[in-house]
Amino acid sequence: MTVDEETPLVAVSPSQPGTRVFWYRWYVLLVYVGLVTLQGAVWNHWGPIASSMKAVFNWDNATLGLLTLWGPITYVVSFYGWTLFLRYRGLRLPCLLSVGLVAVGCALKAIPFKSDAVFLVMCHACGILNGFAGPVAMAAGTKLAAEWFPMNERVTAVAIAALSQSLGPTLSFLIGPLIVQDVNGTALTIGYEFNNTISAVRGQVSLYNYIDFGVAFALLLLTLMYFPSRPKLPPSISSQVERSTDRGLRHLGLNTWLIVIAYGIPSGVSGAFNAVLAINVAAFGIDETEADWIGFVSTAVSMAVGLVAGRIVDCFRRPRMALTSFLLMTASALFYAWLTLICDRLLPSGFYYVLASNILGISSMTAAFPLFYELACESAFPVGEETATMVVTTANNVFSGVFLTVLLFPQAGTLWMNYLMTGSCLISLPLVFFFKEVYNRRQFDLQGVPEDRIQAE
Repeated sequence: MTVDEETPLVAVSPSQPGTRVFWYRWYVLLVYVGLVTLQGAVWNHWGPIASSMKAVFNWDNATLGLLTLWGPITYVVSFYGWTLFLRYRGLRLPCLLSVGLVAVGCALKAIPFKSDAVFLVMCHACGILNGFAGPVAMAAGTKLAAEWFPMNERVTAVAIAALSQSLGPTLSFLIGPLIVQDVNGTALTIGYEFNNTISAVRGQVSLYNYIDFGVAFALLLLTLMYFPSRPKLPPSISSQVERSTDRGLRHLGLNTWLIVIAYGIPSGVSGAFNAVLAINVAAFGIDETEADWIGFVSTAVSMAVGLVAGRIVDCFRRPRMALTSFLLMTASALFYAWLTLICDRLLPSGFYYVLASNILGISSMTAAFPLFYELACESAFPVGEETATMVVTTANNVFSGVFLTVLLFPQAGTLWMNYLMTGSCLISLPLVFFFKEVYNRRQFDLQGVPEDRIQAE
């Protein structure tokens, strides 16, 4: 976690044009946040209503796991193509195509098929299309921040974009159970009440799918109307540096890979862990509604903590992001160890104990994630932000996919989830400790125009 403040790798000509910050950078960020949120909500669409889907549509854990697994699979398959697309075409076209993929996927699962088998196929198609939109939704935030925001707002913008990945699943934990009633298949008996319940749940699931499509279509219109790749003038000195097209994956050094793996393991495990939280805690007397509230409150609190952490870091010209990340991940490991002991019944258990341990664990971890993004971009510079972040988020999806693959084997049970969650935090600690903290990109801004002299509009 040493800090290296050597001269930047690329020289900047003093004759470069001035910098300017435009107010509508927040609109561009808001539209992008809409894409990230929607893509995350569609990815986590089925988890919060899992028991109802099992009872009414005869789905099992393997089906639910595969629907979620499409996200990591399609991400790993397509991330490099999206990296090149973002590098050569900027933000607008990749974001527009990604919103279009999500909208088409939502339209497919909203079609009122009478056959449950066909409906399931459409749900898988939606998962695949939505998954292909994942790389832009997860990795373009750092590029957007670099193109639109000055140095003293960059980590905040990255935090907003990155934490929006949690906003979608959080809303699905809240909205899903509000629209689709919780049905326990073992409580249903054949008869009038059974038929009424089945019919009601089918209608509620259809309504939920229509809402997804309506939001996706509205977001597609907003992106079409106005979403430029970059402003008329750059917001900072470093954003003027041309990212060389010959500097890609092969130019990421060992130092950058340390932070990639340090982020990828805990973030991938955490995303999958929270997506199937209801399955994990069902054995401890916590029903789906309570599990959804644990997921909602935990993620909402973690997002607030992450935004505050990002804003605090932006207040310092030379922040110690690696040290901060190390301390946050240490705290997360301790809190998830607490949750593991609760689930092993070695400590007092119950709804509030699970809620507290999960909130503290995920909040500490999530607060570190935007810092990992920035550390990877700073270390990799002058490699483009889209390349560094795409590698970081691909590592996330690889480890998320490994976690979800185990769910395809019901005999594995659920206790392993808690041990893996705790272990993922512990593994990241030595990687962050040996990371050499460098700020190649920030050096340009510190040696250039002072932040308080940047023109604002």
